Amino acid sequence: MNFYPKKARKRHRSLLTAIILTASMTAMPVSADETFLFVDHFEDGNHSWKGRGAAKLELSGTAPYDGANSLLVSGRTAAWNGAQKELDLTLFKPGEKYSFSCNAMQTAGGASETFLMKLQYVDASGTTKYDPIAEATTINGEWVQLSNSEYTIPSDANDAFLYVETESGTFDFLIDNAVGAGESTLVDGPPEKKLKYGDINYDGAVNIPDFCLIKHAVLTGLDDNAQKRAADCNRDGKINTEDVLLINQYLSGQITEFPKPANVWDTYQETATPQMQKFYADSIYQMGNTARLRQKVAQAEAGEKTTVAYIGGSITEGSGLETCYAKRSYNYFAQTFGKGNNVSYVNAGLSGTSSVVGLMRAQNDILNKNADIIFIEFSVNDHPEEIYKKSFESLVKQCLSQPNDPAVIILITRSKGGYSMQEQMVKVGQNFNVPIISMDTALTKAFESGTLKKEDYFSDEYHPHTAGNALIADCISYYYRQALKTENMSTEYTIPSSSAYGSEYYTGTIVPINSLDNFNAGSFKTSNHPRFPYGFQFQKNSANSPMTFKTYGKGIFIVYKSNQNSSLGILDVTVNGKKSSINGNRKYAWGGPEADCAYYQPNAGELNVSLKLQNAGTDFNIWGIGVVK
Repeated sequence: MNFYPKKARKRHRSLLTAIILTASMTAMPVSADETFLFVDHFEDGNHSWKGRGAAKLELSGTAPYDGANSLLVSGRTAAWNGAQKELDLTLFKPGEKYSFSCNAMQTAGGASETFLMKLQYVDASGTTKYDPIAEATTINGEWVQLSNSEYTIPSDANDAFLYVETESGTFDFLIDNAVGAGESTLVDGPPEKKLKYGDINYDGAVNIPDFCLIKHAVLTGLDDNAQKRAADCNRDGKINTEDVLLINQYLSGQITEFPKPANVWDTYQETATPQMQKFYADSIYQMGNTARLRQKVAQAEAGEKTTVAYIGGSITEGSGLETCYAKRSYNYFAQTFGKGNNVSYVNAGLSGTSSVVGLMRAQNDILNKNADIIFIEFSVNDHPEEIYKKSFESLVKQCLSQPNDPAVIILITRSKGGYSMQEQMVKVGQNFNVPIISMDTALTKAFESGTLKKEDYFSDEYHPHTAGNALIADCISYYYRQALKTENMSTEYTIPSSSAYGSEYYTGTIVPINSLDNFNAGSFKTSNHPRFPYGFQFQKNSANSPMTFKTYGKGIFIVYKSNQNSSLGILDVTVNGKKSSINGNRKYAWGGPEADCAYYQPNAGELNVSLKLQNAGTDFNIWGIGVVK
């Protein structure tokens, strides 16, 4: 019987070097029970694993089982979508037994999910078969091992693929430490963790060790999130003496099960058709951590002032104040959870703007209004360039970092033709483990299945009509109901220090002109945009004197008027002697506000700034100066 531990145990590497065979290597002449036929740690590549169905694969260093990377499986549109690896049947011989193992984890599904490992093959009759190898259930955020050391490859197997999928759902997941080896090879991996309240050490029973752990938890706390979940026996979000008493009563036979909290959402009956319930469920790309949202709902239900805010482009702004998705979903929240008039509404949508502009205006437009729940929607206005990736991530972090701990929800839409920045935005949402509601996913599936037609949602290439806005609001309302179920309860949230692309701009905001030292407007005169009170317009054909000022911080952003195929000029921005240029004539623009980072340094310091047009015969409007503090 062989044994292969996880990759952190370096002492086994040298022993296995001579016998490990990856998919790209030639088989060694040894018997099956002495051979590791593949050992894939995903440190430097996919090792011939490929996406199954719509799934996409990429290396991720966010939460590997061990080492530096694991393999992220994303973009799934059905539960069977996952990761697969073709088996060389000259190595894995039909009719013989082999060992297979792979670790899996999810943070985007429900409180508990089941993973499946199977073999797809074509039998002697030419029929494609799907043979179970292993399955395992684990709780959100915990690795689990799929393993079978005595699996017999069907004797008539051809075109065989080993694959990992989920029992249900389309959430992203990770795999790591995949192994194919000879019969009876034991592979080290994490234990299967099934949530059972009171079973704090996850040994399958509530016993004396758990009683010791709960007393320890009350005195000094627990570091392991899975143990925290199991220790909260009455599911009230706290670990205290009540939980100690419950375990004591259970062990002494006074009770045979722990009390379940009265949660009306656990038994709530949806009234929509099965097809529309599936549509709503498909829109939940990621449940995310629900702790902050639940706290804000409780706050509203207690009659405390609660503000629901929306920031995005024209889809959020809405052509009709009462029919846009933002007002509709606000109405649902206020009517369902509010008391009297304690829930306020802020719509900070602004047509034609990206998350770069959103980052610069968020402080003034939503955060200064003490927003408690914040929806962020820019998925058809952003683009693949780095400035959009970093600005979107910085905006999410900026909102999460407010002292009133707002709940942040990412809303993703799509164009009629399918344009959306979902792929890059979900990486940000996954990094911060915030809720992601995807109309992109829900609509795409509904169009493909025939549940909806494009005219049931779109009024033009990008915008939903009244019924389309109602669909978005219904998906948001459905998310609220699911997030409040006991099974999706999160008890605490910590902003991660990691990032997907970089969130270094998160302290950036448009600043008042009177906050800038030694300010001189030069050849610019005051000219404000209705939504930007600190604007200037260049005096065309003037002496072209530069605008100058000093400030303290890490970086400078310029918010400005932009358009494509226009005569707008180019602004040279010089900060501490380093010059960059911003072109008012740019792609993706519609004559509205755009923003760019003109300068950034990793450490805060004095910034000496000069703004000057390259050509005094051109126009240029500055609608805001942003400082990364």
